[in-house]
Amino acid sequence: MRQCLSWRRTLVLVWISQFLSMASFSSAYTFMPFYFKSLGVPDAKLSLYVALFNVAGNFTFCIFAPIWGMVSDVYGRRLMLLRANFGAALLLPVMALIPSPELLIVHRLALGALTGTVSASQTLIISVTPAENRSFALGAIASALFGGMMAGQFMGGDLVMSLGFRPTFFLSGGLLFISGLLVLAVRENFHRTRTMVERLGETSWRLPRFGKIWYLMGLFWFMSMAREFDNPFLPQLVDTVMHEAPEAVGWSGRISGFCSLAGILSGLLLGALADRMPLLRIIAFSAVAAGVLRMTQCFSGDVITLLWERALMVLAAGGLEPLLQSWLAGVTPERDHGSFFGWAACFKAIGWMTGAMSGGIVASCLGGVRGVFLGSGVMFILLAPLAAMVCRRVPPAIRSKKRRNA
Repeated sequence: MRQCLSWRRTLVLVWISQFLSMASFSSAYTFMPFYFKSLGVPDAKLSLYVALFNVAGNFTFCIFAPIWGMVSDVYGRRLMLLRANFGAALLLPVMALIPSPELLIVHRLALGALTGTVSASQTLIISVTPAENRSFALGAIASALFGGMMAGQFMGGDLVMSLGFRPTFFLSGGLLFISGLLVLAVRENFHRTRTMVERLGETSWRLPRFGKIWYLMGLFWFMSMAREFDNPFLPQLVDTVMHEAPEAVGWSGRISGFCSLAGILSGLLLGALADRMPLLRIIAFSAVAAGVLRMTQCFSGDVITLLWERALMVLAAGGLEPLLQSWLAGVTPERDHGSFFGWAACFKAIGWMTGAMSGGIVASCLGGVRGVFLGSGVMFILLAPLAAMVCRRVPPAIRSKKRRNA
């Protein structure tokens, strides 16, 4: 009973912490194109600077995620979540003091290297949650991420309009500081079994020998690439559907916020189902449903239809990532979960970068964004047979009989 209350208490604290973290990042990053314009970037180069800003953060995050994961295996997962929250709380307000767009991109490199609250929180939750409850717990964390994004998207625009860019950065840093304080209240039952010197001695400094786990890492990459293939182009699709009406900007924010609400429900729903049903069945159904709904967005003729298609798509796909995280946790040694989750975060970051770049190439070749959503739908549908192939090589761990028969 005490253990049950302990992991549930930790889940609640980390859930609130992640909600605040994502709200702060989302409120700060939502209006970055406009902030670049305020720093003197001309319209002709705006897309380039925005792309470089996003790639810079993902690039350093990709490099440092496995390193921080290895450190967490030695010093504990809670410490890594504290590092990510308080590090971002210090660095994010600095963006308000940067005088040039080039330095802003350099700063994003540092921010990507030091932060990473999502992977840190997932690793911590995995370490304290009983195996039969992990899918639900990770789904709950995914719901916090989507909920925080929704709150940040709504909050960020109002803050910028009423206070300006720079005060918004400082407020976002304050939210991250509060998020870190919540993590201080978390208790982790971590027993150090080796020193950093011993851990480094186990490291080959080459690509790790994951064996069959490489198939799962490839699945993380493909899922992230499919997800990010069309995400950057949603505002342009809204603008196309609304025939470049002035209200298109507002509707882009409403659709993103509504989709984040669907993501909250998706994480909780799919996570709960995964603790009671075969993991592969849920992944395949979610991927195919999300792919079909993504393809229908290509043919949307009005913004209300697009809103519902997008929201239902997120409801189907929003919980896919925690399902893969639960799969990975069940087939890897517990003492090395930090390293494996760090590498999974690295492959996700590579997927984000390759997805956005591939979507941009498709949009340029086709002369419009509608084809991007068709391609993204096909990629999501392909996730189902790919997951089945991986399942034959890396079968998900069997849940406890008590939980499966519940």
